[in-house]
Amino acid sequence: MLIVSILIGLLLVLLLALLFTPFIVRVNTRQNQYQLRWGIARVQFIPEKDDGIIALQLAFWRRDFSLLQLLAKTPAKKAVQPQKSNAHKKGVGRLSFYRLRKVLQSFRIPYVYLDLDSNDFVTNAYWYPVCRALSTPTRQLRINFGGHNQCAFELRNRAVDVLIALIF
Repeated sequence: MLIVSILIGLLLVLLLALLFTPFIVRVNTRQNQYQLRWGIARVQFIPEKDDGIIALQLAFWRRDFSLLQLLAKTPAKKAVQPQKSNAHKKGVGRLSFYRLRKVLQSFRIPYVYLDLDSNDFVTNAYWYPVCRALSTPTRQLRINFGGHNQCAFELRNRAVDVLIALIF
C-alpha cells in the first residue's frame, strides 16, 4: 500500500511539473538557433549545408536525427477502415473564435528583434519611421539598407495557462 501511494504521489508531482513548467520556443536566425524547450526536454533544429539535424535531448540523454533520413523513410501502410458518419453536433468538439483568442493571449513574447530589408530603397524609406515608432525596449523593429534579414524572438507558455484559456 505504501508503494502504491508513493507511485501515485510521484505521478502527481510529475503531472504538476508538466502543467506548470513553461515551454519555450526560441528562434534566432542570426545564430541559426531554432529550439523548443519544455522542462528538461529540448528539441533543436540545427541547419547544415545539405541536411538538417534534429537534436532531441532529455536531461542527460541526447539523440541526433538526420532530417533527410527521417523524411526519406516510407511509412508503413495501414489498413483502410471505413469512415463512420457522425451526426454533426453543434458546438461539441469545436474551437470557437473566442477560445482561440484566449489561447493565443495566454502566450507571452518576452522579446522580438526584426531586422528587414525589402531590397527597394523607397519601400525601406517608407517603413523606416513606422518601425522606429513601433519599437520598444522588448520589441526592436529595424529597417536596413544592407540587404540582410534577421529575426529573433522567444515565445513562452505553460500547459496550465492553455487549459485555463480553453476551460474559461
